[in-house]
Amino acid sequence: MNLVAMLTRLSNIELTNLPDCEGLLENGKCKWLTVPKCIGAKCSYCQEAGTLDKTYARLRSLDEVIQDRIAKKYYGGSRPWEKPEKPWRQ
Repeated sequence: MNLVAMLTRLSNIELTNLPDCEGLLENGKCKWLTVPKCIGAKCSYCQEAGTLDKTYARLRSLDEVIQDRIAKKYYGGSRPWEKPEKPWRQ
C-alpha cells in the first residue's frame, strides 16, 4: 500500500471522530474559522447539521424588503439562502 492511500485512510478515520457540524469540510478544516483543523465539539461555532437550513428557511420566509436589508448588512448584498447548498455528507 502506498503512503498516500495510507494517509487518506487514516484521515478518514479521524474525520469520523469529529462532530456532525455544518462547517466541517471534507478535509477536516472549518468552513468558517481559519484554523488548521476542526477542534471538535468544544468549538463555540459548532452547529449541528440542519441548523443552517432552518436559518435559511426563516430568512426566505421574510418580506423582500427585510431580506434585502439583511443581505446588504451581513452578506455584502448577496442572498446565500436563495441558493440551496449541496451537502457533501448525507
